Amino acid sequence: MPLRKKLFRTIMEKKAQFFSAWFLIVISSIVFYAFTAAGANLIENLDLFFKENKVEDAQFITQQPLKDITGIEKKNGAEIDERYVADVSYGKDTTLRILDAAEDVNLRSVVEGENLSSERDILVDKGFAKAHDISIGNEVELGGETFRVTGYMAIPDYIYPLKDESSFLKNPDAFGVAVVKQSVISKWEDHQVYYSVRFAHTSPDELKKEINQTNQIIKWTDKKDNNRISFIKGDIAGVKKMGQFLPVGILFISMVIILILLWRLMKREYVQIGTLYALGYRKREIIRHYLSYAGILAITGSVVGTILGWLFLHPLLSTFAAYYNLPVLEVKPHVGYLLTSLLLPLVLFTPLTYYLVQRVLKIPPVSLIKGGERKVKVNRLERLFRLKKLPFQRKFVIREIMRNLPRLLFLIIGVMFATLLLLFGFVTKNSMEYLVTDNFQQVYDHEYSYLFNAPQTAEPESGQVGAVAPFTTEKESVTITGLKPDNTSIRLKDSSGEKLRFNSVIMNKSLSDKLGIGEGDSIRVRNELTDKSFTLTVDHIAESYLGNMIYMPLDEFNQLNDYPKGSYTEIYSNKELTLPKEKIVSTTKSSETIDGFQEMIKPLNYGVAAIAFVAAIIAVIIIYILISLLIEENSFKISLMKVIGYRERTIMNMMIGYNIWFIILGYVIGIPVTLLSISAFMNSITAEMNVTIPVMLDWKSVLISFVIILASYYISLWLNHRKLKGISMKEAINRSTE
Repeated sequence: MPLRKKLFRTIMEKKAQFFSAWFLIVISSIVFYAFTAAGANLIENLDLFFKENKVEDAQFITQQPLKDITGIEKKNGAEIDERYVADVSYGKDTTLRILDAAEDVNLRSVVEGENLSSERDILVDKGFAKAHDISIGNEVELGGETFRVTGYMAIPDYIYPLKDESSFLKNPDAFGVAVVKQSVISKWEDHQVYYSVRFAHTSPDELKKEINQTNQIIKWTDKKDNNRISFIKGDIAGVKKMGQFLPVGILFISMVIILILLWRLMKREYVQIGTLYALGYRKREIIRHYLSYAGILAITGSVVGTILGWLFLHPLLSTFAAYYNLPVLEVKPHVGYLLTSLLLPLVLFTPLTYYLVQRVLKIPPVSLIKGGERKVKVNRLERLFRLKKLPFQRKFVIREIMRNLPRLLFLIIGVMFATLLLLFGFVTKNSMEYLVTDNFQQVYDHEYSYLFNAPQTAEPESGQVGAVAPFTTEKESVTITGLKPDNTSIRLKDSSGEKLRFNSVIMNKSLSDKLGIGEGDSIRVRNELTDKSFTLTVDHIAESYLGNMIYMPLDEFNQLNDYPKGSYTEIYSNKELTLPKEKIVSTTKSSETIDGFQEMIKPLNYGVAAIAFVAAIIAVIIIYILISLLIEENSFKISLMKVIGYRERTIMNMMIGYNIWFIILGYVIGIPVTLLSISAFMNSITAEMNVTIPVMLDWKSVLISFVIILASYYISLWLNHRKLKGISMKEAINRSTE
């Protein structure tokens, strides 16, 4: 009972330090449970949604409509659904893609409201509806007809609503999808037809071969190459990885802090520990007492953090699901992650705390009663410095540094971790800005891109021509584009900034990194439309990160693929062209990608601010605890300096001021560590995407984060100033008279 009273009394006496360490445990448990459970729930909901709603394995377009779909299905063991689609204008610069209500593949889920019941009903994706203030029950006019919005829906092939499957940024202000009955859209003159397919036993190659015997596939997109379907998996992987690794770092920091707290506490209580021995307390009782400090912090922190993590889990899931138009079908607590969140702090803290207490209890009781061995050891590094001729203040600071190297090392690591967390948001924002505003706009110098349903030979009215087709390698799907040597609508540069001409084979950096291919290497590719294979030798690597792209001369492209000489399948133009709609497969606008980025960057700015705020709190906690322990440990020196006549500002500079250089050192080390860590993180989450995100960090972000770290340091000094001011001269006088 007396030990229990002492336990809570000590915690209350040092409540600021213990609460700070406890708060770090709470944060780590919140992040771990919320993000890992959210990631697991998202994966399960995604898999369930894909399974129940029969997501396509591929989609394709043919030159002529398929005549005997049932016969092809029976022969190839595949499930083929004929899809009707039409793009209609919805206000200025806004397109709403109307799809038919499929009954075999890519089935819809009604997220809110009611299903279609008549030809006048329409279901809209929730992101588009929110962006345009479309409520359930509203009437909308599309294609000269009026429809009533009966509900919001989600479909698996537009889970990330992109206008083009090779795009990478959605923009609900400019594009959305809706579903109506097939009988409605089939009557519209400007509708198009494509096919969604699910495979049971047959291979895609067999189906392609079967169709190409009597028809011609002009566009084929596998599920893994369709960004509308595949992008969500990379982002979920990022959520789970963040939830697994970030909390471990926070736990490591909090664990070291708690061990330092206990070590300092036990050093100050040597006499009390020795007295407890003399009074008859057993060794295991004393061990249990000091283990209780870590146990109370770990258990209460993990319980509170896990409960808050469960509360944060639901809005996190809702935010992610809304962004990706994914219906949350069910939310599970995931007992494995729940138990890990509850028990991990205790499992980490207990053995290390036990080892620490055992070290102290190896000291003989007599020595403990006398105050233990408090000899100041001069290490070898300190002996290397010639301090005799230096002024007292400088000599004092150097000795303090040399005798507190472990604490300073931990300060550097703590600041480095806070820097990593702080820069995470800035690097993400800078990288996306570079990918879109710099890389995308520098590469694609055209506004409109028109893809034809068959090779064309007539000279276009305007713009520049090219030919494009999907290919596969052993590891990745690839898009190869044939261009004339003097093409200027696509501009590529190598790593040294030299402009590349399209009279050679050029591979972009994204594909080069994934395949490990450099200049002079060869690659075997197979045309997914014609099954034609050939080998290419890569002449140059372009600094472009969008898609898995290879560029080559147009004449050579046509020759290798047996396409008509001088033909093309794509036109790039800076002005809108008037082309026969029946010949056009798709039209893309570069400005829509830029607009999508502008929409995406708005919530990202709030995310960066939130991450910066959390990082600043962690930095303040780490620096505050270390400085407060430093003041407590050196209270006698501080009191003695006051007796001698040193002012508080001078004492502050001598005892604490030198820490600023180690704060700066931790920040500087944190920059390359952050870039390497985030580079590995980005590569892992984009491994299954056809895009690579280059890791970028601009000087403004470096400056802002440095100011935040310095502000955290000075806030910690301000919080500790009263503690230093509270040390009176009596302590030195009283101890000198003992």
